[in-house]
Amino acid sequence: MAAVLRSLTLLGLTGASAALCLQEVLGTWLSGFVLSNTLSIQNRHHLIIGMVIGAVAAMLVGVVVWWSDERRLRRLAHLLTPGILLGLLPPVTMVTWTNHLNLGIAIAAVVLLGERLLRVAFVEAGQPALAYGPDGPGRLSRAATAVWEGIAASWSLLFRPRVRRWLPVAIVIAATLGYAIYFTVFTLRMHGRFQTYGFDLGQYDNIFWSCLHGFPMRDTPLHFDKNWEQLRGHAELTVFFFLPVYAIRPNASTLLVLQSAMIALGAIPLYRFVRRRLPRAYAAVFAVAYLMYPPTHGLQFYDIHFQPIAMPLVLWVIDLVDCRRYWWCLPVFILALGCREDISVGLAIMATFMILSGYRVRAGFVMAASATVYFIVMRFIIMPSFGSFGFEGAYKDLQPSGDPTFGGIIATLISNPMFTLMSLFTSDKLRFALQILLPLAFLPVRRAALAVSMIPGAIFTLLTTGYSPTIDIGFQYSAHFPPYIFPAAALAIAAYRGRGVVAVAHRRAALWALIGGTTLAGVHWGAIPPRSAVHGGFIMLPMRAPTPAEIQKDRDIRDLDKLVPKDKSLAVSEGEMPHLSRQWVRTLRDTYDADYILYGVDTGYLGGSNAQRALASGDYETIAERPGLALLRRKSTTQPLPGAKPPAPAPSPGGTPLTTPPPAAVPPTTAPPPAGPSPGGRLPGLPPPRGLAPKPGITPPAVTPPQPDQLRLPRQLP
Repeated sequence: MAAVLRSLTLLGLTGASAALCLQEVLGTWLSGFVLSNTLSIQNRHHLIIGMVIGAVAAMLVGVVVWWSDERRLRRLAHLLTPGILLGLLPPVTMVTWTNHLNLGIAIAAVVLLGERLLRVAFVEAGQPALAYGPDGPGRLSRAATAVWEGIAASWSLLFRPRVRRWLPVAIVIAATLGYAIYFTVFTLRMHGRFQTYGFDLGQYDNIFWSCLHGFPMRDTPLHFDKNWEQLRGHAELTVFFFLPVYAIRPNASTLLVLQSAMIALGAIPLYRFVRRRLPRAYAAVFAVAYLMYPPTHGLQFYDIHFQPIAMPLVLWVIDLVDCRRYWWCLPVFILALGCREDISVGLAIMATFMILSGYRVRAGFVMAASATVYFIVMRFIIMPSFGSFGFEGAYKDLQPSGDPTFGGIIATLISNPMFTLMSLFTSDKLRFALQILLPLAFLPVRRAALAVSMIPGAIFTLLTTGYSPTIDIGFQYSAHFPPYIFPAAALAIAAYRGRGVVAVAHRRAALWALIGGTTLAGVHWGAIPPRSAVHGGFIMLPMRAPTPAEIQKDRDIRDLDKLVPKDKSLAVSEGEMPHLSRQWVRTLRDTYDADYILYGVDTGYLGGSNAQRALASGDYETIAERPGLALLRRKSTTQPLPGAKPPAPAPSPGGTPLTTPPPAAVPPTTAPPPAGPSPGGRLPGLPPPRGLAPKPGITPPAVTPPQPDQLRLPRQLP
């Protein structure tokens, strides 16, 4: 009798939840009820009555089944157990949530509870079918059996062994291509709407342009005018590997396409890694989940950075080491290191884990030593030799007094672990951690050993203090997580070893929890399918196509750029900078010390204000205008740029070159070394685009009118 009561209770809960779900879907009161508890007492009574009716109806069905066979009652109740979640699904799929921490907690509860309920159902489904009594099945049972056998026969015919073998591969390839095309389209739309900026797309475009034209690692928007001076910011040497791609069409749009394609390629090594441990269908699910991962979508809508480009390279390193293709792994490992100096930290941690776990120990030693030496030499010897431009400001609360360096931060981590631990417990960091782990149903942290996969990302996000972009999935910093936590999630599912009913049920339930977590997180934080707006960087970005006016503005910028001599410097406002590619570009947001100024007239502190100051100083004149744009020229533009080739002598009427010497060079002023990070990890103080209040720790730079001996505005650091 106790077993019967338990089964009837499960059926009653399922019926009540189904009735609640039906009322939630049909009603118009759900959002206010869930978020503000606004439903009147009379309507609450109606809601409860409906749930009671659903529970009673389900229990009556159970009684009928029990009357014929008690074992079938238990089987029915267990198979329908996941239906208990039905009443919780409409609330967590509402798009009106404003508190993302509460939303993350609600989704976590649904995902974890759902996995436990699915285990019950899968264990029951794996049991042998119940035998019929001596009288045989009834007419209805015979009809149901015939239908089921027909479906099973059609399924077997459709999915023959060869089809079952190649279908997952085809799905992964199609999903990879689809992702690359999808995000290429929508990031180019973002670019066409002028929602990419000099920080950072314009800067990266300038770095690529400079390298392509024989000036390695220059970044003139940051006043890094010497060859290799960009290394004072970040060591992104993999730029040279991608130069042939950039050379096909050297502009910022190519970089957006490159980033989308590279992220998409990460699905292939992940599929290969998972396939060696789990069935092909599981591997295909993991690959698609990687492509549907919301934090990856957010960073795609914030210009371009090398942490996302490093993700697939790290996944290829993991796959190639796993299958012992070490010579193939070597160039990929070097490319991954060259993406940024901080990528080596994650690789060193992963290799150390391999050593301690006894897995590919020799390869682990080589990788750990190489990555560690590379980071130390690059970060503490080579990069400082070009000047200070550190990222230490993101860890300001961990810096000891008198030592605002990475060494001091490391000393705090070692000597004061309690303070470090307490710095992790903030609501924003909890929300960020939920957004990272929810799509994977917390699988990477369910086993202590696999929780190591969180360390590379945590170092550059959760350990930071007072710098909100690092704990925001709309920025590039979350890219440190996926290449490690996705393989860890696969290992967590593979740890349910055995072919028994319980082991198989646990694996299937965990996989469906991953699917559910990815789906629910994608509803709120993802960009697939298209929606009205998606979170990227500081703002919510629409996914619409550019308007004809915006398309014409892009053409106008290029036309105005043609009026500027290539050997002259050009200061450009933030939103307009990524739409032209040239050598001597300055950011008008911070300076108007340039021969020419091209700006959007309504860009305010992103460039327009400085342009107006330049005009007011009397040193500049307007030489061309387009709707919403203006081009200024310095009245005296005889200053040659550093490193520029002198013009060829003009021929005299008699064919003899003129020998009039060029005017004396006046060295340009250079920017003071920044003291902290920016949203792109480059220049501190970048405010959000116009119309948005600055986030904590990020303030617009203060500017003052130029003095007679001061051509460039000073940069005020936060």
